[in-house]
Amino acid sequence: MTASLNQIYKAIGSLETSVMSLAKAIEDLDKRASASNQRADQHRAAIHRRVDDLVGEVGDVKTTVETMKEDVRHSKEITDEFKEWKQRGIGALFVAGLAGTAVGGIAVGFIAYWWDVFMKVLRTS
Repeated sequence: MTASLNQIYKAIGSLETSVMSLAKAIEDLDKRASASNQRADQHRAAIHRRVDDLVGEVGDVKTTVETMKEDVRHSKEITDEFKEWKQRGIGALFVAGLAGTAVGGIAVGFIAYWWDVFMKVLRTS
């Protein structure tokens, strides 16, 4: 019976060692999992901060775009008004050009006619 008790004690010792080894392994796994979870939490927190920053920046950009839309609207009104002035100016220049051409034609005709008359008077005298 003593030999059998020694074997039982050995088996119990071996079992105890295996259980302690398993407990240590489980403890190590828990530590690693805890560290991994902590790193994941930090990473998620960093991502959330970045998203919050982006939300703020998008809000700023949206405000800037709204301000720019107002400025562009005013600029468009001024540009349209300038285009109208330019078109009127081109029309006025066209009319002035036609009038100048007409006056010039009349002047040339007048000078040519009176030159002819003047030359006839000089030749006859």
